[in-house]
Amino acid sequence: MDSMTTTHARKKVTATTAEEAQRLLDIVVQELRHLAVSEGTHGILVTKTGPGQSTVELSENVPYGITEEAVTDLTES
Repeated sequence: MDSMTTTHARKKVTATTAEEAQRLLDIVVQELRHLAVSEGTHGILVTKTGPGQSTVELSENVPYGITEEAVTDLTES
């Protein structure tokens, strides 16, 4: 089952296929881009957290107007 959950300016995306993940990520990034424009202070950070799982959030560590991608260390337990 595919899903998106929201916590403030952060969304978790879970998908079962690569195509669905990309579609959901595109939707979420666009939503947060609108929020980023209204605030004008944060960029967007997309982090792959596991197979089929990512988070998308406004981040003060990313310059306004920029979208960055990161991957968590999936080997840590």
